[in-house]
Amino acid sequence: MPAAKPGPDATVVARDARRLSTLLEVSQALSGTLNLKSSMQRVFQILIRHHGVVRGMVTLLREGELQVEAIEGFDDRARNISFKVGEGITGQVVQSGKPIVVPRVSKEPEFLNRMPRRADIARHELSFICVPIIVQRQTVGTLAIDLKFKAERDYESSVKFFGIVSSMIAQALNVQRLVEEERRRLVDENTHLRQELRERYDFSNIIGTSGPTRQMYEQVAQVAQTNTTVLIRGESGTGKELIAHAIHYNSLRAKKPFVKVSCAALPDTLIESELFGYEKGAFTGANARKKGRFELAEGGTIFLDEIGDINQSTQVKLLRVLQEREFERLGGTESVRVNVRVTAATNKDMEKAIAEGTFREDLYYRLNVFAIFVPPLRDRKADLLLLADHFLEKFSREHGKVIKRISTPAIDMLMSYHWPG
Repeated sequence: MPAAKPGPDATVVARDARRLSTLLEVSQALSGTLNLKSSMQRVFQILIRHHGVVRGMVTLLREGELQVEAIEGFDDRARNISFKVGEGITGQVVQSGKPIVVPRVSKEPEFLNRMPRRADIARHELSFICVPIIVQRQTVGTLAIDLKFKAERDYESSVKFFGIVSSMIAQALNVQRLVEEERRRLVDENTHLRQELRERYDFSNIIGTSGPTRQMYEQVAQVAQTNTTVLIRGESGTGKELIAHAIHYNSLRAKKPFVKVSCAALPDTLIESELFGYEKGAFTGANARKKGRFELAEGGTIFLDEIGDINQSTQVKLLRVLQEREFERLGGTESVRVNVRVTAATNKDMEKAIAEGTFREDLYYRLNVFAIFVPPLRDRKADLLLLADHFLEKFSREHGKVIKRISTPAIDMLMSYHWPG
């Protein structure tokens, strides 16, 4: 009867189980944050706790030089140490892309021993394992480990284990770099879009040279650089929102948010929660705290379009914001302070609304600190041909047409039209 095959050594089974458990902990540590330095501290502590690691170090290649990214077990002087590619064991690992094992540090002439505190321990007591960190087939750094020397240690197995740890670090590093690249892309895109908006709403892009238009330019230029509350008045379609944008993007708050609220489009039951936000549990469906438009506009400008349509209850809360620059979220008791500039617009006869009792007089005076009246086109017909040429060029470009000029009968029709709003 053939002899039974020997089963795996119990020590090896226990070691492999411990390593699997460790890899799970390492994975959790690396996935818990995008800060590699912070997560590596946890990884080293796990390795020290379970695998007899004395000290650890991660180096990354930057500008042709290996720089210390994370350490454990060394003092802070070690953070300033760097290695050239090919220099010492660590530099050779980066150069070759292959791991190097030094079973007994005292027997290895290539070992530089430049790290503080390692020299304090008898060199024959240490083993050193250095494995490459490889991202997209490029060696970008190393994971270096000091272990207590054991003559019976299976170094081939140890290299495989720490190689798996280094590949997990590489994956975390790759994710970190992708996130950073995306963040930079979004910052660049945001900067570009803000510049586009500043150019779009520059005074020179508001078309018109008539007397009423020039007066409006002067008012916008006068108030833009201040924090004064502005009430923009005018008939529907006269360009009140364009003026609000011009004020914001020519102000000191141009790099901060511009938040528009269309008051007429919000029902009375929603406008307060939209403006001031709400706390979790404030009403059915409020499953989490939500910031209102005032908080979202922090540091910038909030534009309250059609302000004449808000209800009396909201008017009271808005008055407090204008007076004290603070409010409570719906369902909350904590006061929220904000630093925002308020611009508002309306096409209503506000004096009539005050007389009828539908709009608070004290709120009106808080809004009407600086008033800008946007004239209807019928009062600035000298701008008609400039506007017509602008739209002719715009639509010709959009539709691929070549139209050189507007006919005389068409011009006569434009000039004779009464242009409401």
